[in-house]
Amino acid sequence: MHNNSRVCVMISLLAAFIFFLLSFNIRKVLSIVKTRQDYDLHLTIDSTSIVKGKGKYILRYPKGDKHDIISWSQYGQDHFIDKLFNATKHGFFVEIGGYDGESFSNTLFFEKIRGWEGLLIEASPFMYDIMLKKERGCYMVNACISKSLPSMTFLLAGAITSAEETLTDRHRKRIAREKITNRRLGHWAHTNDTVKVNCLPLLKIMRTLGRNHINYFSLDVEGAELHILNSIEWEKINIDVLTIETDQHRDQILSFMKQKGYEWIQQLRGDDIFKKKY
Repeated sequence: MHNNSRVCVMISLLAAFIFFLLSFNIRKVLSIVKTRQDYDLHLTIDSTSIVKGKGKYILRYPKGDKHDIISWSQYGQDHFIDKLFNATKHGFFVEIGGYDGESFSNTLFFEKIRGWEGLLIEASPFMYDIMLKKERGCYMVNACISKSLPSMTFLLAGAITSAEETLTDRHRKRIAREKITNRRLGHWAHTNDTVKVNCLPLLKIMRTLGRNHINYFSLDVEGAELHILNSIEWEKINIDVLTIETDQHRDQILSFMKQKGYEWIQQLRGDDIFKKKY
């Protein structure tokens, strides 16, 4: 009798264990399904997911943050570039320094109004999480761009988050100064914390998306612009027009772009605009 009781107990325990494993895996599968319903997990590169939103546009300012025009850019970059492209529809953009996907966005206009597809790249995982909640329709990835470094360490500071590897003393002082003014803003959470972020070559991302042509490229990464420009394989990626923040290393960036066959169009506050010579 005792042996039979032990056998029954063991069978019961085994059945309970199997039930636990099955229920755990079911929950896991359901979680993955829910994630894929919320965002199209298109592809993974080096353990980094490229996410494609569904275009629901849960925005704070659905008609732009200006009073008289539909625009989200800080200095009117979107409308300047739109005129440069003669209101072209269905192009492709890349915005490195995507921030939260709405504030200061140079590409939201093209996606929402002109029907463009594109890619947002944001290094800060906290800003990236906010970006996902905006429900844009483009591809999005939480990464930094580099061909020479596998990862970079970022000093978090809201919109002026910067990579330690490219951080200047002037920018570090700016972070300390603006922290006092903006410390209560939600986007400035985790200020002065550091986070290590995986880097990917831009060419690798573009090939994963099956593209090699970028109509409009927006680059605003608080001092790492030159590092990223040097990491781009220009002979393999065709870029028509760029806006580049040049409040740091401007002379070097102007010289670099000239060497790569781009003509300087105009300076628009903190950005310089370049167009490829054909």
